Amino acid sequence: MLLGGIALAVAGAPLPAAARQLSFERRRRGAQTQYRVRWLDHDQRERDISFALAAAEIDQAARLFREFSLEAMRDYLEAAMRQAAAGWTEVTLQIERRPMAVDTMGISYRLLGPPPLLGEAGRQIKDTIEQGRARYTSAYLRRVDGSTISVDYVAATRRYVRALWPLAQALLAIAGNADERTRLALALSFFQAIPYDELTDRVRNGGYDFAPPPTLVDLNRGDCDSKAVALACVLRAVMPGRLSAMATMPGHAILAVDVPWREGDAWVRRDGRVFIAVEAAGPAMAPVGQVAPQTARFLDRQQFSVWPLRA
Repeated sequence: MLLGGIALAVAGAPLPAAARQLSFERRRRGAQTQYRVRWLDHDQRERDISFALAAAEIDQAARLFREFSLEAMRDYLEAAMRQAAAGWTEVTLQIERRPMAVDTMGISYRLLGPPPLLGEAGRQIKDTIEQGRARYTSAYLRRVDGSTISVDYVAATRRYVRALWPLAQALLAIAGNADERTRLALALSFFQAIPYDELTDRVRNGGYDFAPPPTLVDLNRGDCDSKAVALACVLRAVMPGRLSAMATMPGHAILAVDVPWREGDAWVRRDGRVFIAVEAAGPAMAPVGQVAPQTARFLDRQQFSVWPLRA
């Protein structure tokens, strides 16, 4: 059972002023891309950070998410089906393309041959489609969720922790000996200050509908789930002893971290563990444990799912 809660005072309270990124500099030098970012944190204190990410990681992440498409998946599945049927001598496979759907991928097929052989042939083709779809989506860090294909947040977080390690180390250097919640707030403010973009303009955003963590940093813009996954990657180094989880709800996603609860914190629960909600999306500089009014309503109505981001 998935549970969530928030104090009524928080749900009705106005959120702080919009996040403010003061400057963003990016320069590619050889095998690395160097960044310098200045922003205001939750206390309106100016922060200045410099770090470098591997250019190869940025480019690979960009290709992985830009190249994913349902049409390419359909081509992949059709090729796998024809290969499975190549060894048949008495059964013929006929494939017809139809309007795209996640459950069928727009593939309609017929098997022609002796009735005693059709049952086994049908099972082989069905298994080929299911296994092929699982392999293709997994390769592109996606998952099949009912009638939709979504980003696999668990796999994406696991994949890009090391890629964002330099950013995490730079944030730790700024935080110094601060306690866990202060370190969390610092990392949260960094991502909240990144300009929010719903990534609906695939031409402007290079073909992305989700910006993987290295791409998010390089583009310097992203939507709610892109920012949440990137923050989760950074927290593996900033708060190595804490677990985090994605909480998804209609049209929105937040991150949640298992830091100790404080009065007024919004929270979700999974497997008996309480996770404190953080709104990584911005543009509001919402402190740790405070969420937007619409997010609060989803939590109160239990309209969300929780995805623990295990290592």
